[in-house]
Amino acid sequence: MPEKLIGDKKVVFYTGCFANYYYPEAGQATVKVLRKNGVQVIVPDQVCCGLPMIAKGNTKGAYKNLEYNVKTLSQAVADGYAIVTTCSSCGRMIKRDYPLLLYSEQASLVAENIYHITEYLLKLHRMGQLDTGFKSLPQTVFYHTPCHLMAQQIGDVSVEVLKLVPGITINHVGRECCGMAGAYGYEKKNYKLSREIADKLYSEIEENPTDRIVTDCGGCKLQIEAGTGQKADHPIILLQESYGI
Repeated sequence: MPEKLIGDKKVVFYTGCFANYYYPEAGQATVKVLRKNGVQVIVPDQVCCGLPMIAKGNTKGAYKNLEYNVKTLSQAVADGYAIVTTCSSCGRMIKRDYPLLLYSEQASLVAENIYHITEYLLKLHRMGQLDTGFKSLPQTVFYHTPCHLMAQQIGDVSVEVLKLVPGITINHVGRECCGMAGAYGYEKKNYKLSREIADKLYSEIEENPTDRIVTDCGGCKLQIEAGTGQKADHPIILLQESYGI
C-alpha cells in the first residue's frame, strides 16, 4: 500500500508547528515543489505532534493531540493519500512513537505512510516520476543531519535529492548534534550545556566554509544561526530555487 500511495501522487502535508508558525517559507516551498511534480496536496486540520508535551511531562495533553492527528491522518490514508512532513522531529514522533503510545491499527497505518519530504521526493525519483528539470544552482553546501532524521534510519535522503540539482556541491555532511534537543535548548538553565554540545558542529562549519548551510530541523536551524551568525535553510528551499518557482 505505501508504494502505491506514493505513485498515486496524492499527499497530506503535516506541517508541524515550526513550518506553520516560525518558518512558513518551508511550508510554502513544499507545496510548490509537490505541485510542480503533479502531486495533489491537502492540508487538513492538525495539531502539534505532541513531542514537546511528552518532553515536558504533559502526557494528558500529548495523548489528546496524538489521537486527534491519528484520526485525521488515518482517514486521509484510507482515502488514498500519503503523508509528508518537513520536520524531522514530527516525522520521527509520528513514525516511531505514535504506534507505541496509542497501540492502534490507525496509528500504525499513519506511521507506515508518513515520509520526510525529501524521502518522498527521492522515492518519486526512483519511480521515474520526479521532475528533474532543475535549473543550475552553482553553490557549495554544508549539510547538517538532524538527530531525529538519523533516528528514522532512512539514509541521507536530503543529500541524495540535493545531488540531483546541477551545480550543487555537497562539501560536507555533518552529523554532530546541534545541542538544541527540542525544547531543552530553549531553557535558560540548559543554555551553557546546549552551546557546549554544539561546539563540535560549529567547529565543523568553520572548518568547511560553504555558500549555504542546510538542515531539515527547525531547532537545528535556530541553533546554527545563533551560534554561527550564518543563515541555515531547509533543503526544500533550495529545490524551490532550482525549480524557479
